[in-house]
Amino acid sequence: MLATACEAGLSPAAAQPAPPLQWEPVHDGLRPHAPVASIAFDPHQPHRVAIGLYAPTGLLLSEDGGEEWRQDLSLAEAVHAVHFDQILSGVLWVAGAHGLWRIELHSEGRRRQAATGWPAEHAAFTVTQSSDGVRYAAGVSRWDEAPTLWRSLDGETWRSFAPLPTPTDGAVLALAAANDRLFAGTDGFGLFASDGSILDNDFSWRRVEEIGETHVAALWASADGSLLLARTRKGLFRSADSGATWRRVDLPLEGRPDAIAVAPDGAMYLGMGGGEILRSDDAGASWRPWSTLDRDGLFYALAVDPFNADRLFAGTQHGLYFSLDVGRTWRPLESVGERRGRTLLEAGGSLFLGAEDGVYRWEETIRRWERLGEGLPLRQARTLAASPANPSILFVGTDAGLYRSLDAGATWRLVGWPQNGVNGLLFDPGDPNRLYMHIAFERVYRTNEALGDAPTWDARWEGMPISAEVLSLAMEPGNPHRLYAGAAQGLYIGDERAERWRNVPALTGRSLFTIVVDPLHHQRVYAGATDGLYRSEDRGETWERLGLQDVTVTALAWNERQPQLLYAGTKYQGLWRSVDAGRTWEQAPFDEAAQDESINALLLSADGRWLYAATTRGVWRAALGPE
Repeated sequence: MLATACEAGLSPAAAQPAPPLQWEPVHDGLRPHAPVASIAFDPHQPHRVAIGLYAPTGLLLSEDGGEEWRQDLSLAEAVHAVHFDQILSGVLWVAGAHGLWRIELHSEGRRRQAATGWPAEHAAFTVTQSSDGVRYAAGVSRWDEAPTLWRSLDGETWRSFAPLPTPTDGAVLALAAANDRLFAGTDGFGLFASDGSILDNDFSWRRVEEIGETHVAALWASADGSLLLARTRKGLFRSADSGATWRRVDLPLEGRPDAIAVAPDGAMYLGMGGGEILRSDDAGASWRPWSTLDRDGLFYALAVDPFNADRLFAGTQHGLYFSLDVGRTWRPLESVGERRGRTLLEAGGSLFLGAEDGVYRWEETIRRWERLGEGLPLRQARTLAASPANPSILFVGTDAGLYRSLDAGATWRLVGWPQNGVNGLLFDPGDPNRLYMHIAFERVYRTNEALGDAPTWDARWEGMPISAEVLSLAMEPGNPHRLYAGAAQGLYIGDERAERWRNVPALTGRSLFTIVVDPLHHQRVYAGATDGLYRSEDRGETWERLGLQDVTVTALAWNERQPQLLYAGTKYQGLWRSVDAGRTWEQAPFDEAAQDESINALLLSADGRWLYAATTRGVWRAALGPE
């Protein structure tokens, strides 16, 4: 619901101070989200586990086998790999987006320092150790050099050695030491094996021709170095002769292998991109389906407890899962991650939320979100829309295409774009069959048969350059012939139901994440951009900055009962409120820890009682009127 920011007879100077918003979390029922990029068990402490998070970023540690976790607040960066030192007790190596870190874990606390000798701000992707205790690490190319490996003999000082024979823009994603040889997996250039002993500073590299040029993102080597596995974009490769020769392994399922783990008893596990787990009991020569998670998506890591082969952890793009029965059944670890909200919709008297794993409906009587989902994949729901003719007909744009429900979300059916992320949906209020859509990293499509069983889509791109990535859509109320498209590089106005588009020079170069048209004064349009909030008084032709300079505005809401009040959601800087129609702003945090979170969506309830905010840390609401 939208109300104007300045009505006749109401000036910003006349606005009365508004009381602080009293927020309450409404997270119950939402599952946490945390891309777990790596997992490591401490060989010196049986119950110590470390996991590295990619986004949200950071490092989590558990001292009780994963029951409780605490975050290392000093490490606020994407973590690519974690590795407990095999010789030095209490030393954890962390490969992160800004370097290689040495963390000492002691009973009196933790001590973190940059790895001595590692170049500052030089991303590390992988860290491992050979059987004789030598540590190896690698990451992105350094400046104009080929990817270089780094080595530490004493666990204190690191030195570079042995650059790879690849272009200077490459990176090393995985390392494995086998006997006196080293193997390096790269980002698109294949797998390289050392010729000669890795203790010699002048050894050379050879490419493993059986694998060729592809991404090699995970490697595993047996303790004696005789058996190796390589996870690549071409599939799983195996060597049974210390890396001298390799062959591709036939797998019983389609899809890409994502993660490898080996148990102390020799059982091997393989995580597949569809959420399946494969197992091998013959040293990786053959594999069989073993179990599955309750969702698809990337496996970033698999790990078997070296002290208990029944216990497995799986790090996925959706969170951390664990198994207590040799990987036969899996459960998400609810204590790890954040409950994220992506988009909000009020339809037919119900509140719906698009989240990381689908669509939820708020049940006020039990104060809990209930997941809707028969037929809907456990994938991110990016946008929601309800038919203007029948609020029980819902559409959701997901990471895996467009889905429709005819029964208020109880059941869903794929109606198009199964290989694409659908970022935005917009109904024509005057024609419930006309639906507009923008695809991730693309432009605008339209269908004239949205409620049919198999809608077809027409591209509506005329006037937009091929590089135009649309981020937001809006329509002038009562006039479906005029649309607004906020793009990654500016604003476009569409005429005649998007038959053609034209660029508006005033906002060129800015990414526009939200566009809202005043329903009472259609000439007034608001746009949230990478550098603040803008307003137009002439239907988007010219613009003035309204405030929040140097702040990325991602969502907007107004209270029509108090039109001088504006709410602006931002990226990384929380929620802001203006009590004088946008002249000045103050932060309106949900709690002390929410000053720097991102707001994905704002919604004012139809009765004006509640302001809802979908954020990177869950869903919040504040009462705006009497109960």
